[in-house]
Amino acid sequence: MVLRVGVLGLSHDHIWPNLRALAAGSVGRLVAVAEPDPALRDRLTSEQGTVETHLAYDELLARDDLDAVFVYSNNRESAELARRAVERGLPTMIEKPMAADLAGADGVVQTARANNVPLMVNWPTAWRPAILHALEMVKEGAVGEPVQVSQRGGHVGPREYGCSPQFCDWLYDPVLNGGGALVDYCGYGSLLAISLLGRPSSVTAVSAHLRKAGLTAEDNAIVILKYPRSLALLEGSWTHVGSQPPYGLIVYGDTGTLLVHQPKAAREGGTAGLGQIELVTGGQQEIVDPPPLPADATDGPTYFLTRVRDGRPIEGLLSPQLGRDVQEVLSAALVSSAEGRTVVLG
Repeated sequence: MVLRVGVLGLSHDHIWPNLRALAAGSVGRLVAVAEPDPALRDRLTSEQGTVETHLAYDELLARDDLDAVFVYSNNRESAELARRAVERGLPTMIEKPMAADLAGADGVVQTARANNVPLMVNWPTAWRPAILHALEMVKEGAVGEPVQVSQRGGHVGPREYGCSPQFCDWLYDPVLNGGGALVDYCGYGSLLAISLLGRPSSVTAVSAHLRKAGLTAEDNAIVILKYPRSLALLEGSWTHVGSQPPYGLIVYGDTGTLLVHQPKAAREGGTAGLGQIELVTGGQQEIVDPPPLPADATDGPTYFLTRVRDGRPIEGLLSPQLGRDVQEVLSAALVSSAEGRTVVLG
């Protein structure tokens, strides 16, 4: 069974590798796209060939020949589009971080749950073999009980990194994005920390606009998550020059330290390397090559559509509840930074 896919929005640059993955697979086919920007519709034609397009999102949502939709507009609009899609009974894959604020994320998750419709938050992290294997190693006790989880994400800035003008337009808009570098990059670390440690008891953050001319949002941020017996340190930056250090994750435990050496893409849309895991325990050091991803979980479209087709749940890093909890941390971090206080999660 080949599922018929519609796409709502093309302004999120992550859509392009996902459309290529869809075309390369055998689980689904692209049927129609809704996008008001003519330049993005032209790019769609140049990359995908002739595809039926709509200028209005309502037109695509009104179709009765779709089995699933991908949502790739700005963070604020995407949350509303995803809510409307699942309300219509359409299984929905939305790109990270799923919303511009917690209210938007809650609206999508609650509507999907009420209508019993599959919802997936697509994190590029979920397709990094070394990161996934490292998470399993930690959960199996490779470093004992984690004491601290650390993750830094960032680049030199969306424009400098090669993001499209349409992507930059809303990334630099704190209303449409939900913030700046904190929202863009601290979500990755929050995702990994919550996966390993659960929902934190409190969030403390410092963010600042340090360098980017004309930017009203933060271009650097540091977020600390507190747990009863551990901490997580998340860093996000739009002023990070170069690809070093390449650590995708560091976990310091009672009996060892685990580091994920994750090569970074040079530009937006580039391919990241497979990565390796370094495990240090006492006087021993081991380099671990991760196993390949399962054939039905090599990328977002393949995983999502396979699960929808087979009636299996969306799990792990891609689950809507985890995506919602990440949004809660991001929202709390923005409040913490703005008000200069620790935010306790209820």
